[in-house]
Amino acid sequence: MTITINIQDANSNSAEAANWWESAEDHRFALEVLQLPLRRKMLSFIAGEVRSNEQMAKELDLGVALAEYHLQMLEKALVIERTEGGWRATTTGLLYMKNGEARS
Repeated sequence: MTITINIQDANSNSAEAANWWESAEDHRFALEVLQLPLRRKMLSFIAGEVRSNEQMAKELDLGVALAEYHLQMLEKALVIERTEGGWRATTTGLLYMKNGEARS
């Protein structure tokens, strides 16, 4: 289960809805998903633009099925979402990149 909140970017006047974790268990799950350096690399690669499974697999030298598995885990953690052209980082994922990665 998720909570949707509105996030306002300090650099713009527009507010954007973001899915957020509803419980401590959801938050813990997301942190466990992001413990794997490969998944953080994937999130970082996606943060710049929409990427396909094939692009992800090629960039990280993975099979497409394995890339898809890790992408689905990131999606369950609410840090990426599937779009028509592939995968993109969510506002939650971008906030993690900005705040969480900076501390590690």
